[in-house]
Amino acid sequence: MKYPSKNLLRISEVTDWLGVSKSWVYEHVKDNSFPQPVILGQDDGTRSASRWVREEIQVWLDARPRGVQTDAE
Repeated sequence: MKYPSKNLLRISEVTDWLGVSKSWVYEHVKDNSFPQPVILGQDDGTRSASRWVREEIQVWLDARPRGVQTDAE
């Protein structure tokens, strides 16, 4: 039986919500321009699961510019 969290999102849920690719998420996580995931499991280099905190992504979204972006001259 699955018990999905309302607060922790899988990568597929993040990409579906934002309409971006997995590589986009990981690229922006790497350069610290997107919220960092919570790593579930051991911190010993073995495979583990990553989850993103919904509220952190919402704060990130709320801080994004709105409207049409134009080049400043």
